Amino acid sequence: MEIVFKTEDLPGIVPPDISLCLFRVLQEALYNGVKHSGAQRLEVQMWATPSEIHLTVSDSGAGFELEAAKNGRGLGLVSMKERLQLVKGTFSIDSQLLKGTTIHACVPLNSESKSSAAAG
Repeated sequence: MEIVFKTEDLPGIVPPDISLCLFRVLQEALYNGVKHSGAQRLEVQMWATPSEIHLTVSDSGAGFELEAAKNGRGLGLVSMKERLQLVKGTFSIDSQLLKGTTIHACVPLNSESKSSAAAG
């Protein structure tokens, strides 16, 4: 599996709760991509604006039906969404059968989350 990682305009210091949340989301997204996509390559991009940090993980693999995944037994997508909510972030998925999947996380840098639960 090839993983291409690109960054742009990331701040030097990111609050620990946000950085750990994004790390865990990235970890789960990579795990899911390796396990389910069938793709030989995953692309990770991280960038920031003055007010947000964005993370995307994309593949050109099998894709999936979002509703079927939401009703499935796996907890990966649910846990990513819940972690991001703890730091006032957002989570979206674009997936098409046989065309791949892109997961997008966005977290405000001024997030005043008081929870370390996003880290766990």
